[in-house]
Amino acid sequence: MKRFTLLLTGVLLLHAQASEPSVFGAGNLDSDQPYGLTSTEKKIVENRQNLLSTKQKSQENSAQLQSLRERIDGLQTIIEGLTEKAQSNKINLDALASEQNSTALRDQKIAALEEALRAQETNIASLKALLQTLATQVDAISADYVSKDEYNQLVNEVNAFKRDLSKTLKSVSTESAGDPYASKSSKALAAEAKENYDKLYFKDSIPIYEELIRRNYKPAYANFMLAEMWHYRKDWSKALSYYKESASRYDKASYMPKLMLHSAECMQHLGDTDNARKFLQSLRAKYPQSAEAAEAETLLNTL
Repeated sequence: MKRFTLLLTGVLLLHAQASEPSVFGAGNLDSDQPYGLTSTEKKIVENRQNLLSTKQKSQENSAQLQSLRERIDGLQTIIEGLTEKAQSNKINLDALASEQNSTALRDQKIAALEEALRAQETNIASLKALLQTLATQVDAISADYVSKDEYNQLVNEVNAFKRDLSKTLKSVSTESAGDPYASKSSKALAAEAKENYDKLYFKDSIPIYEELIRRNYKPAYANFMLAEMWHYRKDWSKALSYYKESASRYDKASYMPKLMLHSAECMQHLGDTDNARKFLQSLRAKYPQSAEAAEAETLLNTL
């Protein structure tokens, strides 16, 4: 009996020693510094840390991409302003140069305009250098984990902006023969397109938005506006293709609820009720407070 008691005591002591680490946190995967892990548990912790690191890096890169996009938009606005001023100065300079009589005042005006044009060319050159810096930053981000679509979109925007700068540096007043939009800035065209859209002059608005897409000027919005006009005209297939392109370029735009609702309507008319239902459910879940979510609820009841 005594021998059995000693044996039982030894077993209990061994069990207590074996259990002791877990009491102090060994094997606790939720601990900040887990210890006493099996090889499988170590792999779980390693994978969890890798996922967390990747998530943080992705968030940081997304923020950097958004910042770069905003800076590119700002540069685009600046270059448009410089281009408009340069064009105006060039016109005034040509008008003065065509005058027959030379006066001191005329010569002073010509000198002032020539100096203004030189300053504008210098400013444009500085913007080109700054854009190159942005392009270098984009390349640096591409070495890390980022969304492929988002990265490609930004690269396209940078390259398009480089082309615009090159054209401006060569000549700020050159017009392409037969091109009705050559003399107009993208900003002016965008305002004209929106004005025609508001008046329902779609015949005039559509080609302008197509030109803005060719210039890569706010292409996500231009595709959305084209989609809206084809949706209004009940060309469901064409509208859906533009909605898809718009969303692929920028899926955080303020018009996304309307884009999702109208995409679902296009799908419904094309007989794709399953995807229409998914879009409506997604719209309702992602933008529950939007007016489009209420319309989605009504439309869901009809599918």
